Amino acid sequence: MIEVGILKNFDSGTYKAGVQLAGSLTTYFDDISVAKNIPPSALVIGNYVILAIPQGNPRDACIIATWPQGSPGGGGSKIQDADGDTSWDVEQSADEDKVHGKVKGVEAFLLEDDGILTLAKQSSVYVTADATAQTIPTTTETTIEFNTEVTDVQDEFNTATYTFTAKKAGKYFIAAKITWNFLPNGIYAYVAIKKGATYLASCWMCPGADSRISGIAFGVVPLAANDQVKAVCMQYSGGNVDLMPDTNQQLYIQKLA
Repeated sequence: MIEVGILKNFDSGTYKAGVQLAGSLTTYFDDISVAKNIPPSALVIGNYVILAIPQGNPRDACIIATWPQGSPGGGGSKIQDADGDTSWDVEQSADEDKVHGKVKGVEAFLLEDDGILTLAKQSSVYVTADATAQTIPTTTETTIEFNTEVTDVQDEFNTATYTFTAKKAGKYFIAAKITWNFLPNGIYAYVAIKKGATYLASCWMCPGADSRISGIAFGVVPLAANDQVKAVCMQYSGGNVDLMPDTNQQLYIQKLA
């Protein structure tokens, strides 16, 4: 539970404070612990503070951030940590009406005044194949060699092992697209996205005549931190069949939540 309050007193000896909840005339917390990374110089009577209250129990409350009333950026619009490199700011310039979030000095969150949201550090991967056509043996499930990186925001894709490793748990949109080079008439083939031995999504194909044919496997899947994902394919022609090279093979991964 998070609450905003106003600092009423502070004891630098015990590093505890008294706080009045913002918007309330009667709710006061006494002997509240203050995070030691907040310097005494920032604990000015009248400053706003952020209270973390585990499970709503005020006995365990702790002040984790503070900022002065009337601070730059629209008058009390900014919440930041002690050294100022991590912050929320709803008005960096007069009447801007945008929400900025910085982490270690890098803007990771921006909500525009038209409702468009940018998450600059969110996992996002786009990889393709190189100019060499990959050969897929018959009835052999084969990892697709996505070895050309276009985008990898969090450095989660390994172009040597063709594997994505999630850094954070969450829900991910994943899409793998391949194109076979003249798959024989009536032959089944598939492309799939796998986590270990588990199939997350798959797409089966069967052309009506010898032809180039594409397939896309896609889905929104939950991943835990360190889960590994790769794309595979298989064909049942009785011989070798090549995949077309370059951007005919594509893998997209985007963290949604």
